[in-house]
Amino acid sequence: MYQPITTSNYTFEDVIIGGDLYVDKTDFFHKLISVNKGIFFLSRPRRFGKSLSVSILKNIFKGKKELFKGLKIYDMPYDWKPYPVINLNISQSPCESAEILNRGLCAMVRNNAKEIGIELTYETHSGLLFGELINKAKDFGKVVILIDEYDKPLVENIYASHIEEVRQVLENFYINIKASDEHLRFVFMTGVTKFSKVSVFSKLNNLRDITMSEAFATMYGYTQVEVERYFGDRMDWLADKNKVDRTEYRERIQNWYNGFRFHEDSLTVYNPVSLGMFINEGGRFSNFWFSTGSPSFIFKVLKQQNIDFFDTLFRPVDSVILDSFDVANMQAAPLLLQTGYLTIDRVEMLMNEPVYYLRFPNMEIETAFEKHLVSSMAERNLDVVTSEIKQLQKALVTNNTKDIERILKSHIAAIPYANRSNMEENYQNIIYSVFRLLGAEIHNEVHINNGRIDTVIVNRNHIYIFEFKMDQPAKDAISQIKVKGYAIPYLNDGKPITLIGINFSREVRNIVEWVEEEMV
Repeated sequence: MYQPITTSNYTFEDVIIGGDLYVDKTDFFHKLISVNKGIFFLSRPRRFGKSLSVSILKNIFKGKKELFKGLKIYDMPYDWKPYPVINLNISQSPCESAEILNRGLCAMVRNNAKEIGIELTYETHSGLLFGELINKAKDFGKVVILIDEYDKPLVENIYASHIEEVRQVLENFYINIKASDEHLRFVFMTGVTKFSKVSVFSKLNNLRDITMSEAFATMYGYTQVEVERYFGDRMDWLADKNKVDRTEYRERIQNWYNGFRFHEDSLTVYNPVSLGMFINEGGRFSNFWFSTGSPSFIFKVLKQQNIDFFDTLFRPVDSVILDSFDVANMQAAPLLLQTGYLTIDRVEMLMNEPVYYLRFPNMEIETAFEKHLVSSMAERNLDVVTSEIKQLQKALVTNNTKDIERILKSHIAAIPYANRSNMEENYQNIIYSVFRLLGAEIHNEVHINNGRIDTVIVNRNHIYIFEFKMDQPAKDAISQIKVKGYAIPYLNDGKPITLIGINFSREVRNIVEWVEEEMV
């Protein structure tokens, strides 16, 4: 009989007492708590178990050793001394305005005071109330502070007119952690993003950021070894049930749900919710992670800042850029890395400095993200975009370039005028984002010895080479492909090659000329 797999329970006591499966990560928590005083920050994408980790730390610092019987930490050296614990889940506070946020934080502080057995005198100022709670809690011992989703009010108000007031409330609140340093035993803060220009980081100079620390890279998510140990029998059962080869089935699961990397030298991990829902749903491959929360925040930022998403997939990123998320000067790399839509692929040294290359973690993220991206760019219903993609897939399989041209024109025409720039690269990205969803092998800005090909599609029975122009004859694009020998690297593939030149018009804001020629 298998233990139940929960994907929605983040209270450690309930998981253990209820008999749910828990993948033992308690050795990481032992590493955290073994220092005399630890003040840590760690960001991870949503649904990676941050709230459960906060609950685990709460039980450790309350001295509830029996809950951990049978887990790694149980037999590790630790005194299990109880401490006064302040546990704040900031996502539970409404934050439609700074005033509402302040009231919500006050309520959370009062609830914590009641649990510890403290009476507070301040009534309406969350920062003063929090400071009073810490000051009085120290009478019960060194204080432990656990803060989950510290950034939720900032994320939800990212472009609101009152964002500065919200930020000020949080600054006045979090500053108490630094001010109370001498009374603290342990602090652990989690969130999805690491906002720079926010005083919790500029003034908490004793805060250790372990987000990209190799020592804690697999603290969240499941490694392949853990998946085999805890879920191997179930995956074999699902393979047999679905009448597929066990090895091939596991490889497919790995391609769909593994792949998150939080340090360049670390192992990759699975998202716990995606894998758990996959198994609970009888081995049905689906975009479970996307379905558990709206990605609207991400696409709002990409659109508002006019960020070129695909440029991030092909350009090296400096480590300084990845370190934080700057609201005033937003860039795609830290935003997409911290929120889990991209992950670390590899690191190279450039002028003695590391540069990072990013990629989609897995098939689940890639397919779902790109559909939502195309839908967001065009401001069209996701179902409409999905229907267009299916039509394009059929046209590509049958080599029906006229249908491909027609569908692309229709898609671009539907994009609101304000969202279409006059830049050739913008249209190229629109087409590229659509092509990536077709299931074919797509290459953008392919560098060869004599130039750079805009886009290449390698289908199972055909190759298409695209060159884009803005207000220039499409035949010039065909000539460029020929003169620069763009087709030469693909001549030995044994597939027919079609050269396609596309001319975009600044005035019409769409494709106005499409010329194609078969390579002989």
